[in-house]
Amino acid sequence: MSYQNAGPAERLGRYELIGKLATGGMAEIHLARLAGEAGFEKIVVVKRLLPELVASRAYVEMFLGEAKLVAKLSHPNVCEVFELGREGAEYFLVMPFLDGVPATELIARPRDPDRLAQLRIAAGVIVQACAGLHHAHELRGGDGALVGLVHRDVSPSNVFVTAAGVVKVLDFGIAKVAGAAETEAGTVKGKAQYMAPEQLLGDRVDRRADIFGLGIVLYELATHARLFKRPSDYLAARAILEEPIPRADAIDPAVPAALADAIARALAREPAERFATALELAAAIEAALAPHGGAATPAQIAAAVAEQHADELTAQRTRQARVIEQARTTAVTARAPTRARRSALPVIAGAVVLAAGLGAVALALSRDGSHVAIVDADAAIVRLPDVAVRPPDVAVDAIDARVTPTPAPPPPPRRAAPGWYSIDSTPFATIAIDDKPAGVTPLVHKPLAAGRHRVHAVLADGRTKDAVIVVPAGKLAAPLVLSW
Repeated sequence: MSYQNAGPAERLGRYELIGKLATGGMAEIHLARLAGEAGFEKIVVVKRLLPELVASRAYVEMFLGEAKLVAKLSHPNVCEVFELGREGAEYFLVMPFLDGVPATELIARPRDPDRLAQLRIAAGVIVQACAGLHHAHELRGGDGALVGLVHRDVSPSNVFVTAAGVVKVLDFGIAKVAGAAETEAGTVKGKAQYMAPEQLLGDRVDRRADIFGLGIVLYELATHARLFKRPSDYLAARAILEEPIPRADAIDPAVPAALADAIARALAREPAERFATALELAAAIEAALAPHGGAATPAQIAAAVAEQHADELTAQRTRQARVIEQARTTAVTARAPTRARRSALPVIAGAVVLAAGLGAVALALSRDGSHVAIVDADAAIVRLPDVAVRPPDVAVDAIDARVTPTPAPPPPPRRAAPGWYSIDSTPFATIAIDDKPAGVTPLVHKPLAAGRHRVHAVLADGRTKDAVIVVPAGKLAAPLVLSW
């Protein structure tokens, strides 16, 4: 990729923004430079809200919540936050710039003839990620009690392997405390193909949801095959919820049976059947690889990254150095207004992965063809007040002044066990079932009373379509796929 001179760099607080790395639904990420006396210079990553969201108190509070959360974490395998800054009405996070590759690059490599060495690297990466996540899961509040932090977006792009062989877990932007359920109709936070079943269904999650995500990442690192990748997030969700999950050693016989057993347990659909903690998963991985030389050490991982990813690291560093040099030679005569203009900064592409992610991603809110659009919007936790049970009414007999209870009503007829339904639409549609809002497609494995139900779909352009679904008791109805 070629880079053009970006002109005078924009400043944010003490930092000079010298290259835009990425833009998400909620925030944008910049490569930045902090210059000091006697030629002192530090290259960092700056994350800030999109300009159109700065005026929204809800988004600002979400952004600050992420900063306060990550600031409490201090572990070698968790990416830290250096600073929470403010410039006018705008807040921004400053994080380290990481030199290395995301786990996605390791997965994308073909299987080497020396499969055992590759498997040891995969195990070493996940063992370190387990340590970082366990630290986050064990976060305690001021009263000493566990807060039950859950990452909720464990995926290869958020497991970063530095050139020094140290693994960093990135992006706690959509993390929540255990017990929090999704409440916005039609939205689920995270990447569909790496979500635990309970997260896809909008149920309450705990640390075991992150263990499921780690299991998927380890499966893909071990086999170099995507487990739940499908043409759409709808199909990925159905695969996680409904399709048989193949064992890793069935995909690649080179995977030791003990390691395949550990992966299978991490991928159990029922949380109670998974490892209880990330440390338990790490111990199982290490035990599985012990007869084969053990999980790779950071030094061994660093050597593998240097050997196997030398070309991309060199190209990546060359692009970064060019952008930094442009910033050094660009005269900055006055401080640019923070939000007066948007510099046309170059995009640093390739395997550059940020020290923090792009914030909460609401999934499946809009679609164009088979592609799911993303928007930032974190779910509010809605708690309904308890309703007191009212005592039965009584009738007073005026003749003998005796109080007699009103006859108890007959017991309600027994209802058939509920079933489940799935609805997809291209383009996305807003769904109502029996005239009650159900959410935005894709709707996957949603509970519904058994029987015949009316479905009303509305597109963004106003077009409508009606259909019928028949939900069998205790079973999944035939998926309804709407095409326009």
